[in-house]
Amino acid sequence: MVESVQHCDLCPRLCGRRKVLSAANGSIDSKVLFVAEAPGRLGAERTGVPLHGDRTGDNFEMLLGNVGWKREQVFITNAILCNPQETNGNNGTPTPEEIENCSAYLEMVIALVKPDVVVTLGKTALAALKTISPHGIDLQTGAAQMLPWWGRRLFPVYHPGPRALIHRSLAKQRADFMLLAKQVHPATGLIERRKRETKPLVIQQLTPLQQVAMAILEMKGRLTFFKLTKLLYLVDLQAVRVRGHAFAGEVYLRQVDGPWLPNLDKELKAMDGFEVRRFFAHKLPMVALGPCPRFGLQLDDAVLETITEVVEKYGDMTNAEIKTAVYQTEPMRQALRLERSGKDMRNKPVLYRDKAGGDLFERI
Repeated sequence: MVESVQHCDLCPRLCGRRKVLSAANGSIDSKVLFVAEAPGRLGAERTGVPLHGDRTGDNFEMLLGNVGWKREQVFITNAILCNPQETNGNNGTPTPEEIENCSAYLEMVIALVKPDVVVTLGKTALAALKTISPHGIDLQTGAAQMLPWWGRRLFPVYHPGPRALIHRSLAKQRADFMLLAKQVHPATGLIERRKRETKPLVIQQLTPLQQVAMAILEMKGRLTFFKLTKLLYLVDLQAVRVRGHAFAGEVYLRQVDGPWLPNLDKELKAMDGFEVRRFFAHKLPMVALGPCPRFGLQLDDAVLETITEVVEKYGDMTNAEIKTAVYQTEPMRQALRLERSGKDMRNKPVLYRDKAGGDLFERI
């Protein structure tokens, strides 16, 4: 493999550069593989050793040393194996074509090392993994999280280069590496958690609610958990009006923040790490597309048409705006009128399967 890399001439800009792949990259028996962006002109381009010989390399070796790891215990490579130097002599950014050209070598490195955990350094390295197997992970929300990817784990961190420190300080990066070291060892692999954990929920196929939620996320990418609940309600309310029944088939209860689905958290938990990914951003619970879906959507055109119509109308609203929109729907307006007349509407259904608002409130 090293020999084939040395004869590579796929990228015209990189043909005269050193190809940084050799025994100096580290141990092929390591359970931890680091993937950076590209060799630096003052570092690996001169030394032939990835992440070594410049300020970026100094920072990286410091981060390794902080957790008691040595360079020879891990394997280090790059999204592209040659320095993408600009005509002015400065380091350049790899082009999508250069990353695509080098993806076969990156895939071969991963297959050779067989790591338990792939650690990407920076957004370019994280994006490069998509050429091997898709993932829905972005660095800002996925940093320092152990996530499933391509039959192993992916642990994205920020690049240790000087320019990247404005996005994540060395102090925070030290904390990221400490978290990594608590979960994997370079020689023995993933560390089993000894505390009691609940067994993961195993599902055979997606429920109607899970499929509708997935369809919304495929259109929007990521949403607050709050906003997802409101879009689901608006989709099912429109479905009852137009189709005569809700698609998700769930009950929506009257809460202070509007209609709420009692089972949504449980159903998202069953997909977490696969079809969806849950996390916090600015202290708000978020839901995004997951890195490795096990199931595809099986929604007919009529359902997708309704979902698309609702998402196009309400999908770009803020949390506050969509809350107002939801309160202006007839079931919620009717619930408010009943409350003003003295009825207790807390936790009462405002939408259930083929009934909404007045059809449900007649019994109250």
